Amino acid sequence: MTTSGSPSKILFISTYPPVKCGIASFTQDLTKSIAPEINGNYLINICALDKKENAGLYNFMVSMTMDGHNLDSCIETANTINRDRNIDLVCIEHEFGLYGGDMGSFLLGFLAMLEKPFIIRFHTVLPSPDPQRLKMVQTIGLLAEKVIVMTLNSARLLKEDYQLDTEKLIIIPHGTHANSKISPDDLKLRYDLKNNLVLTTFGLLSPNKGIEKGILAMKEISIEFPHAIYIVLGLTHPNLLQQEGEKYRNYLQQLIEENNLQNNVRLVNEYVPTKKLMEYLALTDIYLFTSKDPDQAVSGTFLYAMSAGCAIISNSFVLAKEMLDETTGIIIGPGQEHELAENAIYLLQNKHARKLMGNAASLKTRDTLWKKVAGKHLELFDKILQKPMRKIELPDQLISK
Repeated sequence: MTTSGSPSKILFISTYPPVKCGIASFTQDLTKSIAPEINGNYLINICALDKKENAGLYNFMVSMTMDGHNLDSCIETANTINRDRNIDLVCIEHEFGLYGGDMGSFLLGFLAMLEKPFIIRFHTVLPSPDPQRLKMVQTIGLLAEKVIVMTLNSARLLKEDYQLDTEKLIIIPHGTHANSKISPDDLKLRYDLKNNLVLTTFGLLSPNKGIEKGILAMKEISIEFPHAIYIVLGLTHPNLLQQEGEKYRNYLQQLIEENNLQNNVRLVNEYVPTKKLMEYLALTDIYLFTSKDPDQAVSGTFLYAMSAGCAIISNSFVLAKEMLDETTGIIIGPGQEHELAENAIYLLQNKHARKLMGNAASLKTRDTLWKKVAGKHLELFDKILQKPMRKIELPDQLISK
């Protein structure tokens, strides 16, 4: 432990920019929000989940790297952390694809060696786990000081399906950014959308995002509103890009051309910085969430759209069912582009209904600003660092190389 009066070092283990993924952006936003609030009590460092040879790509916040798909690197990193007497707490971002081994079991190799207290955030919690997933999550829950989730449903699943101790669970919502102060009309002028009604989706592209559903819905929407335009913001997901290049984006572009929607759909092949993103959301008339995964636990893009006061039409998924009702948004069935088009046409015809829905959505996210989320983390750090450290042995069979 650090000596009395000196700041405690908190080490986050996560992907981190310049890596382009949702968890990297999440960790950057969270740590940037914590930094102004720490008042000299804490130092924040990052252990980036990446190969050692990429260490030079990162800024000063990143003090080490760990290759989550290499068990030796996981164990070596745990030993490095143990030797650093200034590190008092480790905060781990968990998604199953971030760590190697069966279902990400290399993380257990890391935890088996780690002698520091840690908290872990599950970005995904799947229902009805098979025995292996159940045992792994239960073991992580046993070792952790606290398990953070971002939705009520995730907490319920960890309690009911995984039998985790409710005393270990804490809900801290995904953070949201402050809205743009520039008027929507001025922003539409800036982005060459002056005379358009704008529907928007953003995030890293992959087939699971279901963007084709929004494009096909524009066939009906554009008949009623020839100046309506669907803006799809985001690069192709880097993992997909590595596997098959721009096959999915090319398919979407082909779909646009086959349906003569070149004036009604715009694919923006760009990883949009936060300021520009919030400007796009401020000028958006309707936000479309077409992701195909009904078990998706949380979505930063979805919450950003809510907090920005967008009227939302969303596929049914966990967070939508938790956050949307008749006042805050519209939930539709998977693959129902006609239903999407019908609801979009209704909202485009009724500006007052759009505004009421957007205002209600924004109000529902009032406690999710990053500054408030940062404060909840600092309260958690304060509580945990008053506790003595403890270590529990892991079953060897759970760590598979």
